[in-house]
Amino acid sequence: MFKTCVQEFSMALQSQTAPVVERDLFIDNEWLPSADGRTGSLINPATEEPYGRFALASSADVDAAVRAARTAFDEGPWPRLSLKERADHMLALADEIDRNADTIAELTMFETGLILGNCRGNVLAFSGMLRYYASLADSTELHEVRTGASGVTARIEKRPVGVVVAIVPWNAPLGLAGFKLPPALLAGCTVVMKPSDFSPLSAGYIADAALKVGLPPGVINVLTAGPEQSRQLVSHPGVDKVTFTGSTGVGRAIAAAAAPTLKRVTLELGGKSPAVILPDADLERLVHTLPINICNNNGAQCVEPSRLIVPESRKDEIVGALAEAIAQVKVGDPADPDVLVGPMINKGHYDKVLGFFETARLEGATFAVGGGRAPGFDKGYYVSPTIITDVSPDSRVAQEEIFGPVTAVLTYRDEAEAIRLANHTEFGLNAAVYSSDTQHALEVARQIHSGTVAINNGITVDLAVPFGGVKQSGYGRELGPEGLDAFYNTHAIFLDGEPITSL
Repeated sequence: MFKTCVQEFSMALQSQTAPVVERDLFIDNEWLPSADGRTGSLINPATEEPYGRFALASSADVDAAVRAARTAFDEGPWPRLSLKERADHMLALADEIDRNADTIAELTMFETGLILGNCRGNVLAFSGMLRYYASLADSTELHEVRTGASGVTARIEKRPVGVVVAIVPWNAPLGLAGFKLPPALLAGCTVVMKPSDFSPLSAGYIADAALKVGLPPGVINVLTAGPEQSRQLVSHPGVDKVTFTGSTGVGRAIAAAAAPTLKRVTLELGGKSPAVILPDADLERLVHTLPINICNNNGAQCVEPSRLIVPESRKDEIVGALAEAIAQVKVGDPADPDVLVGPMINKGHYDKVLGFFETARLEGATFAVGGGRAPGFDKGYYVSPTIITDVSPDSRVAQEEIFGPVTAVLTYRDEAEAIRLANHTEFGLNAAVYSSDTQHALEVARQIHSGTVAINNGITVDLAVPFGGVKQSGYGRELGPEGLDAFYNTHAIFLDGEPITSL
């Protein structure tokens, strides 16, 4: 079925308008060149050929974007509309994105190297989240009247937090924008979105849609920035909240930059997700779910099951079956409907993934499958889907996020050791537990230190269920009603009361 959908999509591309491969900055509903004329260029990771150009924001541009968002929030109509009115705009925005879905997906493929199916899913995830959050307009209560413990009457209100900086990573440019913009918009916030400079062009279609459906000026602003201007944006006194998805190292820097002004911050950071395979796990279920979870999105997923924790007694059986399945995964041109894994996004990331393989060899690990450049390509940043075995729990490949179609195998002798291995990481974003006894799997899942745990599946994400990490995987929650609450401040108004005579 997946192959059929991709084939249909490939045919649809032939009738689509060519993607826009040059973009300026979108500030206050205008497309503007960078104030200092700086631009960046892009390389198609499948062909290693140049294909696009984008403006890089100057310090003056950052100030202008924040000022536009600030004015739109403080003086404009957006936060003063009803939830229903904002939801109607969001539904129109979703429809406009869908009308251009094939074109945006093709552009995302050029940017990221992700296969067409992933790219289209990325676009539809964004429009889907606009619709999901719009659907919450009818059930969201913005105020209540409460009688306090002393008998006073108070009105408790949810108010939009204000100007939001949304920093979106390259591995799911529109999909992860959907974790941030839709709830911010429904809450009544205004947004400065900063896409990655690895994948800056697809975000331009969000700006195009905002213009098309008549969003007020300053509600959505889109700019790409280098490190200095990004720090300026995060620390800007005109910004009320920062929401970021990306690496733990950058997350720490954002938290530090936001601290002097005590901004609200949501951080969804790295992961080194364990899949705990209990002795009674069903082999067919493992083969059905884990290879696709490891290889999906070219392995560039913070929730990827990148550590397989297997019983020593079943290691050969489980690793052998998974290696056989992963060896069948086709790597190649992301436009090919038979391909599941495309190229890494750029040479720097390609070299990083290959560097992990070399480190694993030096540390004494072996490879059940893969472990190098995918064969058969003269150009393109292709790596082979890989299972690394004979891994020490403290090795780099067991502790650091690789962000490729790669997983490492660790073995255990008893359940207590399996749980210790699962928690032996600085990260805590996602995990999985496999067992034929779902009640027992639940008991094990509750002992794993992570924001989410999937039972008998490597990765499960749902729009209506909160998502986020613990430990070094960040703080705050996205998705679900909890993701909307992250864009509100709580405001209490006492309607009566007497003077306080003592504390």
